[in-house]
Amino acid sequence: MLKLNLKMKISMLFMFLVLFTMQAKTSYSQGTKITLDLSNVTVIRLIDEIESQTEFHFVYQIKDVDLNRIISVKAKQETVPQILTRIFAKTRTTHRVVDKQIFLKQRALSNNVQNSNISIIEAEIQEVVSGTVTDTNGQPLPGANIVEKGTTNGVTADFDGNFSIEVEEDSAILVVTYIGFATKEVPVDKETSLIIELQESAAGLEEVVVVGYGTVRKSDLTGAVVNADLESFKEAPNTNILQSISGSVPGLNIGQISSAGEEPSIQVRGRTSINGNLSPLIVVDGAIYRGSLNDLNPSDIEAVNVLKDASSKAIYGAQAANGVILLTTKGGKKGQGPVIRYNAYYTSQSPSNDLRTLNRNEYIEMQRDLDWRNSYLAPNYTEQNPDWKVLDALDVLPPLVQGVQDGTDSDWFGEMTGAGFINNHQLSFSGGSENTTYYISGGYTKQDNWVLNDEFERKTVRINIETKLTPWLTLGANTYGSFSDFSGVSPSIGGVISQLPFGKIRDENGNYIINPNGNAGVNGFLESEAEDSDIRNNISGVFHSIVSIPGIDGLTYRINYSHNYRWNNRFNSNIYGAGLNGSAFKDVSSTYDWSLDNIIDYKNDFGKHSIGVTLLSGRNKIEFDRTRVEGSGFDNLDLGYQSISQASVQNITSNGYRESFSYQMARLSYDYDNKYLLTATIRRDGYSGFAENKKIGYFPSLALSWVLTEDLNLGDDSILNYLKLRTSYGATGNLTNRFQSLARVDLDEDSRYVFGDGGGTLNGQSPTSLANPNLSWETTKGINLGLDFSIMNSSISGSIDYYNSKTTDLLWKQSLPSLTGFSFIQTNLGEVANSGIEVFLNSRIARQSSSSKIGWDIGVNLSANKNKINTLLGYDQDGDGKEDNLIADNLFIGESIGAIYNYDIQGIYQLTDQGNIPDGYTVGTRKIRDINEDGILNTDDRTILGRAEPAYTIGFQNTLKYNNLTLRLFIKSIQGGKDGYLGVNNPIIGELERPTTNTNVLTTVDWWSPRNPNATFKGLGAQEPLPIRNYFSRDFIRLQDISLGYDFDTSSNWMKDAGIKGLKLYLSGKNLITITDWLGWDPETGQGFTSSSPVMKSITTGLDISF
Repeated sequence: MLKLNLKMKISMLFMFLVLFTMQAKTSYSQGTKITLDLSNVTVIRLIDEIESQTEFHFVYQIKDVDLNRIISVKAKQETVPQILTRIFAKTRTTHRVVDKQIFLKQRALSNNVQNSNISIIEAEIQEVVSGTVTDTNGQPLPGANIVEKGTTNGVTADFDGNFSIEVEEDSAILVVTYIGFATKEVPVDKETSLIIELQESAAGLEEVVVVGYGTVRKSDLTGAVVNADLESFKEAPNTNILQSISGSVPGLNIGQISSAGEEPSIQVRGRTSINGNLSPLIVVDGAIYRGSLNDLNPSDIEAVNVLKDASSKAIYGAQAANGVILLTTKGGKKGQGPVIRYNAYYTSQSPSNDLRTLNRNEYIEMQRDLDWRNSYLAPNYTEQNPDWKVLDALDVLPPLVQGVQDGTDSDWFGEMTGAGFINNHQLSFSGGSENTTYYISGGYTKQDNWVLNDEFERKTVRINIETKLTPWLTLGANTYGSFSDFSGVSPSIGGVISQLPFGKIRDENGNYIINPNGNAGVNGFLESEAEDSDIRNNISGVFHSIVSIPGIDGLTYRINYSHNYRWNNRFNSNIYGAGLNGSAFKDVSSTYDWSLDNIIDYKNDFGKHSIGVTLLSGRNKIEFDRTRVEGSGFDNLDLGYQSISQASVQNITSNGYRESFSYQMARLSYDYDNKYLLTATIRRDGYSGFAENKKIGYFPSLALSWVLTEDLNLGDDSILNYLKLRTSYGATGNLTNRFQSLARVDLDEDSRYVFGDGGGTLNGQSPTSLANPNLSWETTKGINLGLDFSIMNSSISGSIDYYNSKTTDLLWKQSLPSLTGFSFIQTNLGEVANSGIEVFLNSRIARQSSSSKIGWDIGVNLSANKNKINTLLGYDQDGDGKEDNLIADNLFIGESIGAIYNYDIQGIYQLTDQGNIPDGYTVGTRKIRDINEDGILNTDDRTILGRAEPAYTIGFQNTLKYNNLTLRLFIKSIQGGKDGYLGVNNPIIGELERPTTNTNVLTTVDWWSPRNPNATFKGLGAQEPLPIRNYFSRDFIRLQDISLGYDFDTSSNWMKDAGIKGLKLYLSGKNLITITDWLGWDPETGQGFTSSSPVMKSITTGLDISF
């Protein structure tokens, strides 16, 4: 523990040192802007005017400044240094700003000039060029980079797109770049004030993409890497950043969430493993992140990049088989004055599927259908029996009998549910000087879900700083803290759904009735009365230093050190727990992981040849510790979970682990004349969890690209603007669990032994599983073929990718003969193939400009995926010449991992079928097909019905702009194709397998009865000899996001007077419409009614303002 605290203290000290440096370098001058309109005035008059409008004070000697020089100045919201740079250009005077003092002095001359006979006025003075960078609509591009061509001399445009740069001579050329826009070269040509207009690049080719341990332009990509569109979804009320892009990135499947603070499921390019890990690797600011994504404030995220193909993933080796998601957090902009930004939204939520339980009258009708042979008259059983009473069918205790007699109609479901909301606030402070950038933010999120006590509260703080201490040394720190509260226990949804409306929920005093049904069952709402505290904290930092090696252009050495400390405290006590005897527990856990990466990077151009080399050597260590203390049977629980020592039954469990990684990586990139590109990578991974004989793994990759349009020499009038072919091959790994290769031992009460002179007996220990020193990681090898294009003046652009991979050495628990004394051994077996196609298209139908108020963009993406088991154990025990399936584990050669294996339902037996119904079945049970046609219905009649995985995922995005008004909508659809995207629906516990006299259901359950012969489900309580299940299509089309926003004109006088740099108001909706045949809560959240929850639909109002 002392060691842990020391590391944390060193990290925090480093962070504050960098913060101190930032504060010292970020001066008053960067944030103070003034407006001047002076004609034919002296320099001294300008100085007086600046001092009167600001807190600046000028310090100078008269001999250094020509105070009587006549000048004219026009400046609109410019910083004082920008104005002075322009005024003193081509003069002998220069200026230096230190906090609120401005020093004017004579410009320093070289020794050659000072020793020559040339007068000081004739000495060579650098040209000063000022200007503004905008898009084609005249909107400023803050953060645009302006570099003097052929030099390292460069500046960054401020918030208003303004810049000022000193160049060597008036024939210099400025190279201007901005993400998403085409690079532009601008000759200075003796101009001192420029307006530079940038065009959006074809298919975003100038866009910078994070690829792991570096960045590249999109045009230089050789692998399948996607930069997600966060801008289009920033008005959506998402507490998790990946929720924002669900359905918008081809091949990235992000599930819906239904509980407060829940983390969605994530899958990249389908399923490649039977029993191994399926989640992608998450990397934040260059460091592998093992915490919860819910700890990250979505407003702090600048970019999300997804590495999908084997070649791009290979740089992360044994941890990257399931894809890699790279998150980059926000930072300040160089040369940008302080920007204060506040955004807030309030969201009202309700279930997207408005289900409820049966009320009193509906439940009585349900009981009538259950007892249809007595409640209806023969022979058709459609006319009610007037003598039938519900109490004749109900087998309940006196409290429920009384409820039937006195007309009780309790809404148990309504008691559990209500309106939900999300309340979110974010405040940030960002900016930068010439050498230092900073981003500081604080966030608060409060979510109350629709279920009682399903709540989530999060507070976050982030400080990102980078400072250039010297021309060759840069230091930076990206730090954050997240403090979440999940306190509260929700009642079981399944338990509440099953409650009968005849039972009372509360007594006359408003307290929950302990035994509402009169039996041993305790009122489910008493769970929510527990004293519960569930606090989860996370502090993290990524610290880096960058050394530019003197004398070698393009060579840098970077050190990344990251740490992440997470600690969770869960305390709970309930006087109604453990059969009303009281229960309590305290559960405390902590995880600490750190990594240290040494990265050498070299990039340089040699004529038409561009070479990049990245070398990496790093280590990563993880430590986990957990202790749980629980007790039951209390005489007094007044002290709650602090009195566990007083419990009659106590139990203590403790566990922990340590694991470490060591890795090296080399990457070579080569570009010839922007036509032919190559990327080659090799990674070496060592992991403490690998088996004794498999400690080291190697993962290579190779990717090639060819930009055909650079070779075809197409004219400006060609319909084809850009075409690039990509192909890649690579290998990645899927880690084994840290203990899977080891033998395990545990206490064995049957292995007692005598110890000591007193002859006392103690419990012995014995092995519970066998070791496998040859257990290997799963290896995925795959190819990717890709095509990037743009046509018709880049109004239509897109990409197409095909991938095919095979995963071998699948992790599996292989059964062992009982005579070995063990039931299984962890081993590697089999092979799974995974393939698919991804298509992305974007069309700009109309572009907003000074001559057009309308802008219209449409984007469509499609991904198709399938997997297949090629081989398993390799056994052929029945001698049919084919490898045996593992039927008990639902694994079949040649079929999908998610194959549905059950009975083919042909309908329901009706009254007219009596006399022809097979043994074991009755009227109201399901008909199944005799697959093998042997006249016997048994387990041999099971067949493949389809698969649980989707075949296609489709996203449609539409963005329509008119003046300052923007309408966005996103539609998501998942389809099963010919194999079906199937799921089983459990209407109630046991899927109506037993008589339901004591169980309620939801109104959507459509059961068979003589008066409802075409029902979806079988008859109530109808018993069947086989475990038949109803499977339904989970296909859906959903209006997932829609938003309407208005950006106020920042050039208006009232905005300027208020100091407002940006103001946006918006209204958005989420999951408002879902079209589906699925009968459960929602096709995306899981199967059944009682084991899953609905997706929330929501309406949000929001504000985004900056100063």
